[in-house]
Amino acid sequence: MLREAIYHKIDSEYAYAISKNQLVIKLRTKKNDVDKVTLYYLEKYNWGPQKNPTFNIEMKKVACDSLFDYYEVIINVEMISVCYYFEIKDGEETLFYSNYKFLSRRPNSEVGFFLFPTIAEKDIFLIPEWARESIVYHIFPDRFCNGDPSINSEHVKPWNTKFSVNSLKKRNFDNMEDPDLPWNITLGGDLQGIINKLDYLEDLGINTIYLTPVFESDSNHKYNTYNYFKIDPCFGTLEKLKELVKEAHSRNIRVILDAVFNHCGHLFPPFQDVLEKGENSQYVNWFNIKEFPVEVKMYPNYDTFAYLGWMPKLMTKNDETADYLISVATYWIKEANIDGWRLDVANEIDHDFWRKFRKAVKDVKEDAFIVGEAWHDAHSWLMGDQFDSTTNYLFTEALASFIAYENITVEEFDGQLGFIRGAYKLPAYNILWNLLDSHDTPRFLHACKKNVSKLKLAALIQMTYTGIPVVYYGTEVGMTGGNDPECRKGMVWDDKKQNKELLSYYKKLISIRKKYTSLTYGDIQTIQIDNDNKVYAYKRLYDKEEIIVYINNSSSYQLIKHKSKHKKLIDLLQDVEYFTNNGEVELSLPPKSGVVLYYN
Repeated sequence: MLREAIYHKIDSEYAYAISKNQLVIKLRTKKNDVDKVTLYYLEKYNWGPQKNPTFNIEMKKVACDSLFDYYEVIINVEMISVCYYFEIKDGEETLFYSNYKFLSRRPNSEVGFFLFPTIAEKDIFLIPEWARESIVYHIFPDRFCNGDPSINSEHVKPWNTKFSVNSLKKRNFDNMEDPDLPWNITLGGDLQGIINKLDYLEDLGINTIYLTPVFESDSNHKYNTYNYFKIDPCFGTLEKLKELVKEAHSRNIRVILDAVFNHCGHLFPPFQDVLEKGENSQYVNWFNIKEFPVEVKMYPNYDTFAYLGWMPKLMTKNDETADYLISVATYWIKEANIDGWRLDVANEIDHDFWRKFRKAVKDVKEDAFIVGEAWHDAHSWLMGDQFDSTTNYLFTEALASFIAYENITVEEFDGQLGFIRGAYKLPAYNILWNLLDSHDTPRFLHACKKNVSKLKLAALIQMTYTGIPVVYYGTEVGMTGGNDPECRKGMVWDDKKQNKELLSYYKKLISIRKKYTSLTYGDIQTIQIDNDNKVYAYKRLYDKEEIIVYINNSSSYQLIKHKSKHKKLIDLLQDVEYFTNNGEVELSLPPKSGVVLYYN
């Protein structure tokens, strides 16, 4: 076996507590290199032949990626300190791994063991209990529904206005007031519009709403906020937000807002003070000014988000800045009773700030949900002291590559999903925000070149996989469009222009997810990888409930022979019953389709 590939680290995502008496222990090995891994553990202060015995438990292979296998086990411990080591076997060799050393025989002293010193309650990674059952609906407020035309700005465009990425090439980005810049075009969506459509959302089946920023700004997206304590007048008022939250809560729907703390808008009063007073401004340390005088333009002489001069970067290392932003987060929870925050560009802000943020937010509302925006591996923010979850764009990329673009194999797809499983602590992994698309990506249907069957197949995986499904407004009715601003068109409310069959399909998927506990709380296990026929299958298991999902990503019918000890199986998507014959069920799966089997 390849020793260089074997990896474990104490007090990390490879060894951590999930309750007062439960530890998760994980070990990484080379892919397909090991036959069996056993964990041996004992009490540091009470061990030996005359005292408490050594316990052992076989570890389960929970995931594999392109290079590694990941073995994991949850152990119940009533111990002060836990000593442990691993026994690793392949067909020819037995190896012991203990305290970062490889041994040919079992270690016999606690000095030579891995050690988890104690389970400290404040270090336990606790997530809001409601979060795992979330099905999120992602709304870009200006583009969802115009419920109160009386608050429209004078520049509101028709709801069916078309947007084009090509329009960006002809614009002067130093002129923020250019009315034809995509982020200056408003369609009039507002908070009242969302309230008006709560019946629609409840009927769809979602139970959480996530709104992109709603605070005062001079853009339609509001990511250049300049008043963090005021709802933008074109969206409504504090009272209207309270009404939305109250009405949503009455339907058991949670509401999450978007916090932009990495940067502000150039009209933010502290930044305007710096523009006016230069080095003498009391807010000069809120920003990283490289030279004076300060000039607002592309590639300016101060730190920004993405070199955009109208989005100055905030220095959260400055205590006054950090305290101000944290007061924003707690204010909206107290005032409007929101249920959590999605954090914009979260991985470009220091860890120390997010630790303070988490404590302050959880002190105000213990079960508030905190999800950080990250497009890559975010495990260092998901150790239990900062975020609860992250926007799982790794999942988005894997699904797009596998289904929309078809440029990876089934095995590669499984490996990309396996990497996610191996990267994160279990509490975070179970509530990752799994997106197909968002306001920052092309619509999935656009990526599929309007092939609805591909979108349905991706949605099937999204709704049956581990994590929290996030539906971007309009995806469920067949909206399409490329990169921003094309992906931010006005929501299609015209019945004649909605894909009603697709909408019914989404409702069906969501109802299945909500009904069957294994799809929310169950373990996941890959059970078939067929590169030649592009067939993929996995199992969700919780208690005695078991669900099998088969995916046919090919362009032809595939015959599936599923072995089962049960006499009858139900396809939950089609409401079709199958009966086993000699312990086997034959299924003919159409191209670009899937089946969800439930044992009954």
